[in-house]
Amino acid sequence: MKALNCPNCGATIPEKSIKASDLVACEFCGTTFRISKTLTPEPDMGDLMLGADFSNNVMPGWEVMNKELLTFHKGNPPEMRGSYKANKKSYYVLQSSGFLDDFDASISMKFTDGNEGKIRAGFYLRFTPDGGGYAVLVSAIGSYTIGYYVKDTTPTNELVWKDLIAWSNHTALKTGMNQTNRLRVICHDKKFQVYLNGVLATSFKDERFKTGRLYVAAVPSENSDLDITFSDLQLREVIK
Repeated sequence: MKALNCPNCGATIPEKSIKASDLVACEFCGTTFRISKTLTPEPDMGDLMLGADFSNNVMPGWEVMNKELLTFHKGNPPEMRGSYKANKKSYYVLQSSGFLDDFDASISMKFTDGNEGKIRAGFYLRFTPDGGGYAVLVSAIGSYTIGYYVKDTTPTNELVWKDLIAWSNHTALKTGMNQTNRLRVICHDKKFQVYLNGVLATSFKDERFKTGRLYVAAVPSENSDLDITFSDLQLREVIK
């Protein structure tokens, strides 16, 4: 059967839901929509450019980072599970093999262990480890932040964080452990849109970074380990 995605948040609709009714409710964002007989609804999403099957660690188009900290599990959906020790710095989980400018990226994330107030995860966008880039992160306590990394002016040339949107609570996010949240970020030239569980959280314009790799990142803290599950990573064309 051809895979079907929610027209609002892009999450994959389970096959059992498709068979059960011609009306389907997305388990992530709650959007209800009617399925056509040909399973070809017209969602406001571009063509899939690059996905990731988390049932194993071979994913064409993606480079697995810190592989020893990850396990891969078959299922519906397949899952990639990471276990990260407390650290001041982020852990790279995946990176796109190529550089990207405009794209529509989405992923489902579930925190499974750690101090709820100190663990985060999300995307690094148009990012390079040497030059910096944007980041969109969510937490286990129902908040999100948007910022960017740039090199500092000291001789160490380390990347330092700058806020675009400081940590803010959002009602669309599910709080606590073992709650799945879906993050979607659309980058189109200097315009950015961030969706949380299918709800538009914010949009903004910025033109510091034009292109870079897309990273999936896990961010514990120096005071807390982090266990997290990822699923349903999609990279789509931007509808112009």
